[in-house]
Amino acid sequence: MDEFDWANQEAKGWLHVTVAWDGGRQVIEVYDPVRLAQSVTSEIARLGRFTAGSLLVVPSVTRENIESAISVIADEGFIDHG
Repeated sequence: MDEFDWANQEAKGWLHVTVAWDGGRQVIEVYDPVRLAQSVTSEIARLGRFTAGSLLVVPSVTRENIESAISVIADEGFIDHG
């Protein structure tokens, strides 16, 4: 994605990313705290529940925040167990 695309994703507050490593691939749902709260509230009102697969919450949905967080959780084994 270019800078414009990243700016749009940061404004939206969420993004699905596919993380690939030697052992496979996994889609991770990335949210900022404000958008996550909005999504939880909306889904509970609509469905009576909220579910998320592999959820990652970062201060803002920027490339730097996502790459940094994924690097840390990969080192902790989250991706392998996610």
